[in-house]
Amino acid sequence: MSTKINKDGTVLAALNTSQRLNATEQKLLKGLTGDDRTRAEAQLMLQKQQETVNFVSKLLKSDTTIQVIGNLK
Repeated sequence: MSTKINKDGTVLAALNTSQRLNATEQKLLKGLTGDDRTRAEAQLMLQKQQETVNFVSKLLKSDTTIQVIGNLK
């Protein structure tokens, strides 16, 4: 990632936040117990990880594209 993207820490903060359950997700999990809660929590975290990988992948592709275009000038 370019330093421009990381300069203000916004992307890193978003990535760190995305790896925790938010208040709404915790509220939804309250009704579950035992193995059901464990499975639901694991599923939510897996989904968050997949979304994060997708986001970073798009970000890197975008950054690479900008660099290639800059090199063509």
